[in-house]
Amino acid sequence: MSAHHTGSSDSPNATARFVDPFTGKREKPSNYLVITQDYYKSTRENSNLFTTTAFAEMNFFGGRFALNAAVPWNYYQQRNREDAARVGKSYLGFKYQPFFDLDKSYFFVIEGSVGFPSGPDTDRFTGGNYYAGAGYLKLGYLYEKWSFVTKLGGLQPLTRPQPNNLQDNDGIPYWLRLPSATPPTPEYEFKKTAILSAYVTYYLMPEISIFTGILYRNPYNGVDFSASKDKLNPQYFTEGSLGFSWNFSEKYNFNVAYRYPFQRDRDYRLYHSAWTFAFSMEWGSD
Repeated sequence: MSAHHTGSSDSPNATARFVDPFTGKREKPSNYLVITQDYYKSTRENSNLFTTTAFAEMNFFGGRFALNAAVPWNYYQQRNREDAARVGKSYLGFKYQPFFDLDKSYFFVIEGSVGFPSGPDTDRFTGGNYYAGAGYLKLGYLYEKWSFVTKLGGLQPLTRPQPNNLQDNDGIPYWLRLPSATPPTPEYEFKKTAILSAYVTYYLMPEISIFTGILYRNPYNGVDFSASKDKLNPQYFTEGSLGFSWNFSEKYNFNVAYRYPFQRDRDYRLYHSAWTFAFSMEWGSD
């Protein structure tokens, strides 16, 4: 029985799901739906951010390949101004296990996804009006009551910033404008982002596990870089996490993680701390 299925409750090999503590998602191809609720305390805009993400995945070819989709919804609890809600950037992606026997307690997964433009209506959508790609190489190993996972990858902008030439207001595309109507320099530029994370999980019993992990991201601000706002930011971002996972039935899992950024200066801190709550449901037979 492969480790990514629920199976019996006799050993971690049968129940290990390799749940990412930073996202609440499974590392290996699976048939499942997960609802993730992130709470970010005291973000850079002096507000609290609530992000609810629906993520669904379906695997094929005996668990070697999977297709997935994610749609986030953001609620901004703001100080000195009205609260706001926006739909975030949606992603379509895949996972692929190319090499190893799925019955073994180790795995190697290639993961990729494409994020779609959020559109120019910033009153309804957020996440950037551009295409973005994400890719990761993931390696995991399960030894007795311990599991170890490391991921290396990043984000890649797939389109260039368009000049801010009021095209959304007057209806004239920038490529039809006269050379004398040169638009101003875009406020934001796009940067490639490298991401590395690793975490260790210990199974107190087959149904309950605890974990701790660390995440590294460079550059600090992610894909969108503002020459005016981000020039004083540190080069990189690091975050630690700890939490627990509970498989309270053969098909249902609950995951809680506390996340703590190590950059603490209030002038460039992304947020004070964060919580991730994830509820997932599997379907299909083992």
